[in-house]
Amino acid sequence: LANKIAVGAGGSSGEASGGSNGGSLGRSLGGSIGRLYALETLGSTIGGLATGFLFLGLLGQRNTILLAVVINLVLAVWLLVTDSRATAAAAADAATADDAATAADAPTADKRESADRRENEPGAGALRRTALLGTFVCGFAILALQIIWLRMFRVYLTNTSYTFALISSIAIMGLFVGSALFARRADAITDPARSLQRAILLMAGAAGLGLLLLVHLPETLMFPFQAVLGNPLARVLLLPLVVSLLVVFPPALCSGYAFPLACRMYTSSAGSISKDVGFVLMVNTAGSVIGPLVATMLLIPLLGVSLALLLVVTLLPASLLAMQMRPVPATPGASGATSSAPTRYLLLATVVALVVVIALRPTIRILPPSFSRFERDVLFYRESIEGNLVVGRDRGTTTESKYTYVNNSAVIGSTYDAVKAVKMIGHFPFFLGLECRDVLVIGFGIGVTTSAIASHPEVESIECVELVTGLREAAAYYRDLNHDVVDDPRLRINSGDGRHHLQRTAKNYDLISCDPTHPILGSGNLYTREYFNLCREHLNPGGMVSQYLPLHKLRTEDLLGIIGTFAAVFPHCTVWLGHYHAVLLGGTDPIRRDFGDWEAAVARVGPDAHTYLDPYHLAATLILDEEAIARLTAGGPINTDDRSYTEFFAPACLDADNIGKNLRFFMEQRSDISGVFSAVPDQALMARFIAGNRLLTESLYYKLSGDNQRSLQVLQQACQVNPEDREFPFLIRLYY
Repeated sequence: LANKIAVGAGGSSGEASGGSNGGSLGRSLGGSIGRLYALETLGSTIGGLATGFLFLGLLGQRNTILLAVVINLVLAVWLLVTDSRATAAAAADAATADDAATAADAPTADKRESADRRENEPGAGALRRTALLGTFVCGFAILALQIIWLRMFRVYLTNTSYTFALISSIAIMGLFVGSALFARRADAITDPARSLQRAILLMAGAAGLGLLLLVHLPETLMFPFQAVLGNPLARVLLLPLVVSLLVVFPPALCSGYAFPLACRMYTSSAGSISKDVGFVLMVNTAGSVIGPLVATMLLIPLLGVSLALLLVVTLLPASLLAMQMRPVPATPGASGATSSAPTRYLLLATVVALVVVIALRPTIRILPPSFSRFERDVLFYRESIEGNLVVGRDRGTTTESKYTYVNNSAVIGSTYDAVKAVKMIGHFPFFLGLECRDVLVIGFGIGVTTSAIASHPEVESIECVELVTGLREAAAYYRDLNHDVVDDPRLRINSGDGRHHLQRTAKNYDLISCDPTHPILGSGNLYTREYFNLCREHLNPGGMVSQYLPLHKLRTEDLLGIIGTFAAVFPHCTVWLGHYHAVLLGGTDPIRRDFGDWEAAVARVGPDAHTYLDPYHLAATLILDEEAIARLTAGGPINTDDRSYTEFFAPACLDADNIGKNLRFFMEQRSDISGVFSAVPDQALMARFIAGNRLLTESLYYKLSGDNQRSLQVLQQACQVNPEDREFPFLIRLYY
């Protein structure tokens, strides 16, 4: 393509006017490169959107890659066929050109001498240095900004694969529009150096304004349009689209404009187009590689996301200042010199002001929207490579509940139902008779599940793998819930990804416990068959896995798919219901328990101020036994790394009434406890607890449906049917 550009550019009668003086070669070259770059980035935009929204969900990862291979092969064959024809035509043109050169040898020599003079004429070197510095800085900045933008977006937006496929595609679309704009304006640019500097300055201004918008995004965009964003699909797609168009698109447009312009500035002659454009691309790519590394490894850990973004913005006018120190001579026909003393002083003042602001390290917190909406006090805040960690507490309420968020995902709330579920994850394997010495906890959170495990004295070693730095310190705000488990000598907390830990370690465990975030919000790879197989491979004989199972943001078929995927690896498995949440328990052996042993195991834990530990009450939370799971999930889809329907989910997963539908499904399909428990000493008492639990589930269903009066009535009925269950009066006081 570069050779074809050279033929088209070199054939012009104004060939002697090289890239350095903005003549016909430079203009023709700039327009051609701008069009090619626009087509390439347009293809990238379409490819990114098609892959993120269509191919991965429908075809899976392997078939999507196979499709890309097939497309490339077809393209290669097409190019080979068309190139053979173009080569023959080029040979004929070359023969004609040789004949012409033989007939007029002196003029040809003059042309070659003219091309050589262009490389040595005054200002050519400065122009090329400006082009290289500009393209490096643009590549560095736009990729570093993308890393920082994505980190900030994770705090505000619903963190799904769709969200970030959209954001990344909008960034590439900005490059497309910028390069297309340059292609249209190439002929009108008489001073390319000044045009490049303006593009970089506009990029800095757009990124700076984007930072202001991001810091105040909830107040300026999210809350005023809450009625529209109340639709879950709008939160997943519309909000990221609008924010990306306002924040990401303008700087990307400037970067897309600058690259083909830099190619035009650097190219010295028609014969060197391939080499010169390749060198500019190499420098731009070097900036694009270094930028994300610096942003991730240095800027975010040292400065935090806001100041990191501000520093990247500062580098842009600083690069302009460097260009102004060795200015490019004014181009003939241009409006004036590309450098002036007032401009340099203004740039210097801007850079100094930005550096002073960064040096002062102002506190700029990027908080989840709920902190502004519900007026929560910030108790703990830390930014790391993995995400923003914040602990907050309701302000001016009677309960003063605490909340911990990593980005926009709640790690845990101190509400009763949340604590109950995570303690069930930790306790139930022991209640079911697990002989346990070595435990792996994937996702320490704030330590509630770990503290439940640590309450069993037979445990000798607890190894936790936690991705987000700072959660250990945040756990100090939940001492009443985690009983200072971080000081337990049996506990070792490792930083990293839990699944990667299983892939690396040769150690086996008696219990692997996992309480990840929701599978559609970034933890989808902890709900696939491959992950569950990893867990099984690292279990000792008789070992168990306990895992959090959400009921919200999942259709019933998706919920059953996760259960079926778990059962495909652990056929001996059960599902237990803790109010609005469920727990998956599975192991290498059948799950059966003598009720007397169950009762004794519960009694050994002792009283808990935050959880109702009655053996009959806890046994009544059994929803599905092994037989029911096999029957309900037979022939259902399996969630895999290749075809993850939790990551590439149907929009209906976001329906708010899914949790109610899933509760009703469990109400209708629940198993008899005889599938797990034997020798229950008081069958009548057990029957009352089961009836009470059924009514509790029904009450929660009506509460989720917005019918609080019916919910209260059903819960009061549960008190009458099962007066021994002391949780019901507590819930009436708590909820009503």
